[in-house]
Amino acid sequence: MFKKFYREDASRTSGHGNLGLGLYIAHSIVKNHGGSITADNKETGGALFKIVLPVGKE
Repeated sequence: MFKKFYREDASRTSGHGNLGLGLYIAHSIVKNHGGSITADNKETGGALFKIVLPVGKE
């Protein structure tokens, strides 16, 4: 799902068109800052995304 141009099966989405770049861009930004991003399905529907970034040293 974090791959460039990834598109979910249309039968499982709202039917709106997309390019499949949003999560790819988010993943790239987080990774370039030394962090991680994960996704889980919620039992009630939808998804929960978790972003973890390292604490910077000043």
